[in-house]
Amino acid sequence: MKLVCFPHYTCGGLLCDLLNQKISKTGKNGGVNNTQHNLAKIGDSDSVFYNYDVDQLMQRLATVKTQDWLGTHCWPGPLPLDKFDQIINITTATHRSRLYRWVRAYHLYYSHSVPWLSQHEQLRVDKERETAKNYLAAFDPVYHPQVINIEFSEIVEQQLSFMSLVNCHSDALVQWRSTNSFLYDQDLWSSTAAVRFHEAELETQLATRYVYQ
Repeated sequence: MKLVCFPHYTCGGLLCDLLNQKISKTGKNGGVNNTQHNLAKIGDSDSVFYNYDVDQLMQRLATVKTQDWLGTHCWPGPLPLDKFDQIINITTATHRSRLYRWVRAYHLYYSHSVPWLSQHEQLRVDKERETAKNYLAAFDPVYHPQVINIEFSEIVEQQLSFMSLVNCHSDALVQWRSTNSFLYDQDLWSSTAAVRFHEAELETQLATRYVYQ
């Protein structure tokens, strides 16, 4: 079995496409509408999916008859790792990866969500900041011979560690970069989404409400 483990909005669909040498359409939520990256999903979390039923996931995998790479939101730490041929774990251990993940969620989901857009002015600012707190938690590396850890930032920035892993410059990668062009904006680090993320960090670290200057 070959598994891609990833928190939502960190390119699980893209990676399954690249590893399985396929090109899928872009879904309504801006993600890759890939069948394989959904086959091993048994749930998710607003933040990172650490608490799940391992037996349920293994039973799910046992019913899938394919040699393709499959995707799941489950963190691989609790899994019987020796039973897998290989696992790729898309991590968000760095601040850079966590911010990229939040900015992507903000642009591809929250900025198009009717309940989100129905909030106005300060209520919307508060809602954005509170939701950004879900993205502060890390999807941690797992150190095991069967596991390859790769940071989400390495994928976004198409670093050598990522490009050598997928070993291609395919149309799927070009398509993904076009859909996610906002991640490459020069002003990304001072964007509204980034500001909300930093406010969420400050509130969480100080255990107090953000005070505007």
